[in-house]
Amino acid sequence: MKILLMLLSFCLPAGAGELSLTLKQAEQGALASSGQYKAAEAAAEAAARAAAAAGAPLYPRVALEGSLKYNEVVTEIKLGPVSRPMGDNWNYSIGPSAYYTLFDGGALRGSRDAALKNAQARRAEAAQARRQALLAARAAYFRMQLALEKVYLIGENLQLACRQQKDVDLGVKAGSRSRLDGLRARQEVTARRRDLLRARNELSAALRDLSYAAGLELPPDSALPFDARMAGRDYAGASLGGLALKAEPYEAMQAALAPAAGRGPGKELPSVAALRASAGAYAAAASAQKAERLPRLALNARSSIDYPNGPNIYSFMQNSAGLTLSLPLFEKDRTSEKERENLAAARASLERGADAERSAARDFAEARDAYSALGEEQSINIEAVDDAAEAARLAYDSYKAGGGTWLEVESANLKELQARTTLATVNAEMLLKLAVMDSLSDEEKI
Repeated sequence: MKILLMLLSFCLPAGAGELSLTLKQAEQGALASSGQYKAAEAAAEAAARAAAAAGAPLYPRVALEGSLKYNEVVTEIKLGPVSRPMGDNWNYSIGPSAYYTLFDGGALRGSRDAALKNAQARRAEAAQARRQALLAARAAYFRMQLALEKVYLIGENLQLACRQQKDVDLGVKAGSRSRLDGLRARQEVTARRRDLLRARNELSAALRDLSYAAGLELPPDSALPFDARMAGRDYAGASLGGLALKAEPYEAMQAALAPAAGRGPGKELPSVAALRASAGAYAAAASAQKAERLPRLALNARSSIDYPNGPNIYSFMQNSAGLTLSLPLFEKDRTSEKERENLAAARASLERGADAERSAARDFAEARDAYSALGEEQSINIEAVDDAAEAARLAYDSYKAGGGTWLEVESANLKELQARTTLATVNAEMLLKLAVMDSLSDEEKI
C-alpha cells in the first residue's frame, strides 16, 4: 500500500483534479501489486529453500539423543543364597550421535538434483509471471492512451462543429442560410457532444482497467475523465468537469520499445526454461528412484553416558560405532514404476517446452509482421489525415462561398475525425505489437 501511495503522489503533480500517468509508473505499479507475480516469487523462494534442505542429507548428521526408561520388574540372578538384580528400575542414555550414508547408489544426490532443478523451474516461472504482469500493464496503458486520444480528437471536432454552428446561425439570421442548415449544424454539435460523453465513459473504463493492472488508486473524481489538453476550453458553451488526465506521448513510448523489433525471438524464454528445468527435475527424481534398488550402506557412531552398567548400579561412558546395510528384496515394483512415471513426466515437460518455444517464435514472427504492416499502413494514414483535413477545410470554404451543401461539410468533418482516430488506433496497435515482441525476447526490460 505504501508503494501505491508513493506512485500516486508522483502521478499527481498538478494538484487535485489532474492525474499524470507514465508507462514507467504503470510498469512499476504492476510489479508491486501483481498477486500472480508475488505468488510466483514466493514459490521460487520456497523451492530454493527446499533445494537447500534436500542437499543436507549428503553431509553427516549429528544429533544429541537421549532416552529414559522405567522398568517395573528388574531381572535378578541368584548367586547361591544371594539374589543380585541385573540392573535398575530406571535406565537412561544420553550423548551425541553421528550418521553418514556411505553409499546409496546416488539416491540422495538425485533427490538433491531434482530439488535444484525444481527451484530453477520455479524461478523461471517467476520471471514469466513478471513478463506477463508487465505486458498486461502495458496493454492496459496503451488502451487508456488510445481512449484518451479519442476523447481529445472528438473534443477538437466538437469545437469545430460549435464554431461552424455559430457561423451558420448567423447566416440563418441574416437570411443567407436555410433553417435546415441551422438544424443540421445543431444536430452535428449534439452528435459530437454525445460522442464525447461516450468516449469519456470508455476512457473511464480503460483507466480503471489500468488501475487494476498497475495497482494504482484513482482519485474519487475519476468517473468521466478527459484529456488534460482540454482543460479550460469551451465545449458547446461549457468547460469540462472531472479528472484531467495526462498520458505519456506516443513518440516517447515508441522510441523506448522500438528496439524489441530488431532483437528477434528469445532463445531461452522463461516459460521454456521452466518446462525444461521441470523435465530435469523429473529425470533426477527418476535417477533417485532407480538408485533405491541398490544396496544402502550407512555409518553410525555414538558417545553416551549410560545407566546402569548391567548389574552395576552406576553410570558409565559408552562409545559405539556400526555399519548398517540394507537391500530391498521385494516391493511389488514400487520404485521401478515411480522411475518410469518420472521419466514419462520428464518427456512430457520436454515436449511442452518444445511446443512453447515454437509457439513463442510464431507469436514473435506474427507480432513483427503485423508491426511492419502497421508501419506501412501508418504512412498511408498520415497522408489520409492530411487529405481529410484539407478536404474538410475546402468543403467548409466552398459552403461559405455558396458552392456546397452542409451535408458535404458534415461528411468531410466526420471523415477527418475518422482518419485521425484511425491514426491513433494504429499507433496503439503498433505499441502493443512492440510490447509483445519485448515480452518474447531475451532482453526484455522494464
